[in-house]
Amino acid sequence: MDTEKSATELKQQGVIEAAQDPESNVTSADVQKTILAESKKAGVTAFTFDPDATQEEKAAQARDVSPSPFAAQASLCRC
Repeated sequence: MDTEKSATELKQQGVIEAAQDPESNVTSADVQKTILAESKKAGVTAFTFDPDATQEEKAAQARDVSPSPFAAQASLCRC
């Protein structure tokens, strides 16, 4: 697994460095897509927010995707 993790990190770093190179056609949007895809493949919750969204809108988007761990515990509670 460490090899897989290292390969993923190297891929992400390569995309980031390519985006920083003025001679490259790689954009910041490409970097964002790559990191988002790799995060999801790793099972990590990752988000892409509208930069013009309010903090409340971003929080609502995050809640919709990953509800509070307390909500899951409450549903198991037989109080």
